[in-house]
Amino acid sequence: MFCGSASGVVLPVYVYYKAVHLYDSWTEGGPTGFRYNRSKNGSFNGMIFEEWFHSVALPYFRKLDKDSPKVLIGDNLSSHISMKVINECKENNIRFVLLPPNSTHLCQPLDAAYFRPLKRSWRKVLD
Repeated sequence: MFCGSASGVVLPVYVYYKAVHLYDSWTEGGPTGFRYNRSKNGSFNGMIFEEWFHSVALPYFRKLDKDSPKVLIGDNLSSHISMKVINECKENNIRFVLLPPNSTHLCQPLDAAYFRPLKRSWRKVLD
Protein backbone atom coordinates (compact mmCIF):
# COMPACT_ATOMS: atom_id res chain seq x y z
CA MET A 1 0.00 0.00 0.00
CA PHE A 2 1.31 3.43 -0.92
CA CYS A 3 0.42 6.69 0.77
CA GLY A 4 1.68 10.20 0.14
CA SER A 5 1.00 13.70 1.32
CA ALA A 6 -0.01 16.81 -0.61
CA SER A 7 3.45 18.22 0.15
CA GLY A 8 5.08 15.30 -1.67
CA VAL A 9 6.13 13.20 1.31
CA VAL A 10 5.81 9.48 0.60
CA LEU A 11 5.01 7.54 3.76
CA PRO A 12 6.62 4.16 4.42
CA VAL A 13 5.30 1.49 2.09
CA TYR A 14 3.05 -1.12 3.66
CA VAL A 15 3.45 -4.62 2.22
CA TYR A 16 0.97 -7.35 3.04
CA TYR A 17 1.06 -10.95 1.93
CA LYS A 18 -1.59 -13.58 1.34
CA ALA A 19 -0.50 -15.96 4.09
CA VAL A 20 -1.44 -17.41 7.45
CA HIS A 21 1.92 -16.47 9.00
CA LEU A 22 4.38 -13.66 8.36
CA TYR A 23 7.88 -15.08 8.30
CA ASP A 24 10.93 -13.01 9.26
CA SER A 25 12.66 -14.05 6.03
CA TRP A 26 9.96 -12.14 4.09
CA THR A 27 10.94 -8.87 5.77
CA GLU A 28 14.71 -9.22 6.19
CA GLY A 29 16.76 -6.98 3.94
CA GLY A 30 13.71 -4.99 2.87
CA PRO A 31 13.87 -1.23 2.41
CA THR A 32 14.19 0.83 5.58
CA GLY A 33 10.87 1.89 7.05
CA PHE A 34 8.70 -0.58 5.15
CA ARG A 35 5.99 -2.20 7.26
CA TYR A 36 4.79 -5.78 6.72
CA ASN A 37 1.67 -7.74 7.51
CA ARG A 38 -0.41 -10.60 6.13
CA SER A 39 -3.98 -11.76 5.76
CA LYS A 40 -5.19 -15.28 5.21
CA ASN A 41 -7.08 -14.48 2.00
CA GLY A 42 -4.83 -11.66 0.78
CA SER A 43 -7.44 -8.95 1.19
CA PHE A 44 -6.84 -5.61 2.85
CA ASN A 45 -9.13 -6.12 5.84
CA GLY A 46 -10.08 -3.98 8.84
CA MET A 47 -7.31 -5.39 11.05
CA ILE A 48 -4.66 -4.57 8.45
CA PHE A 49 -6.10 -1.08 7.90
CA GLU A 50 -6.02 -0.33 11.64
CA GLU A 51 -2.44 -1.60 11.91
CA TRP A 52 -1.43 0.49 8.87
CA PHE A 53 -3.08 3.57 10.36
CA HIS A 54 -1.34 3.13 13.74
CA SER A 55 2.07 2.19 12.35
CA VAL A 56 2.33 4.43 9.27
CA ALA A 57 -0.27 7.23 9.07
CA LEU A 58 -0.63 8.26 12.71
CA PRO A 59 3.13 8.61 13.38
CA TYR A 60 3.37 10.87 10.30
CA PHE A 61 0.41 13.02 11.39
CA ARG A 62 1.78 13.34 14.92
CA LYS A 63 4.94 14.99 13.53
CA LEU A 64 2.83 17.82 12.13
CA ASP A 65 1.51 20.85 14.00
CA LYS A 66 -0.90 19.53 16.64
CA ASP A 67 -3.35 22.40 16.18
CA SER A 68 -3.45 22.36 12.38
CA PRO A 69 -6.17 20.28 10.77
CA LYS A 70 -4.97 17.33 8.72
CA VAL A 71 -6.83 15.22 6.15
CA LEU A 72 -6.68 11.48 5.53
CA ILE A 73 -8.34 10.53 2.22
CA GLY A 74 -9.46 6.97 1.71
CA ASP A 75 -11.47 5.12 -0.88
CA ASN A 76 -14.77 3.55 0.06
CA LEU A 77 -13.37 0.14 0.93
CA SER A 78 -15.48 -1.17 3.82
CA SER A 79 -12.37 -2.13 5.79
CA HIS A 80 -11.44 1.57 5.95
CA ILE A 81 -14.48 2.30 8.09
CA SER A 82 -13.26 1.67 11.62
CA MET A 83 -14.54 3.33 14.77
CA LYS A 84 -11.08 2.91 16.31
CA VAL A 85 -9.49 4.87 13.46
CA ILE A 86 -12.28 7.45 13.36
CA ASN A 87 -11.86 8.11 17.10
CA GLU A 88 -8.06 8.37 16.76
CA CYS A 89 -8.58 10.84 13.93
CA LYS A 90 -10.85 13.00 16.11
CA GLU A 91 -8.31 12.94 18.95
CA ASN A 92 -5.49 14.00 16.60
CA ASN A 93 -7.31 16.72 14.61
CA ILE A 94 -7.39 14.56 11.47
CA ARG A 95 -10.33 14.81 9.08
CA PHE A 96 -11.03 11.35 7.66
CA VAL A 97 -12.62 11.76 4.24
CA LEU A 98 -13.86 8.90 2.09
CA LEU A 99 -14.11 9.34 -1.66
CA PRO A 100 -17.59 8.83 -3.15
CA PRO A 101 -18.45 5.26 -4.13
CA ASN A 102 -17.44 4.18 -7.65
CA SER A 103 -15.31 7.28 -8.20
CA THR A 104 -11.80 6.17 -7.27
CA HIS A 105 -10.86 5.61 -10.92
CA LEU A 106 -11.61 9.30 -11.52
CA CYS A 107 -10.30 10.97 -8.40
CA GLN A 108 -8.01 8.63 -6.50
CA PRO A 109 -5.23 11.10 -5.66
CA LEU A 110 -2.25 8.74 -5.87
CA ASP A 111 -3.55 7.08 -9.04
CA ALA A 112 -4.17 10.38 -10.81
CA ALA A 113 -1.20 12.40 -9.57
CA TYR A 114 1.52 9.80 -9.01
CA PHE A 115 0.99 6.37 -10.53
CA ARG A 116 -0.42 7.51 -13.90
CA PRO A 117 2.64 9.72 -14.67
CA LEU A 118 4.97 7.02 -13.32
CA LYS A 119 3.41 4.37 -15.59
CA ARG A 120 3.60 6.76 -18.55
CA SER A 121 7.32 7.29 -17.90
CA TRP A 122 7.95 3.54 -17.55
CA ARG A 123 6.24 2.92 -20.90
CA LYS A 124 8.50 5.48 -22.60
CA VAL A 125 11.57 3.75 -21.17
CA LEU A 126 10.35 0.30 -22.19
CA ASP A 127 9.34 1.27 -25.75
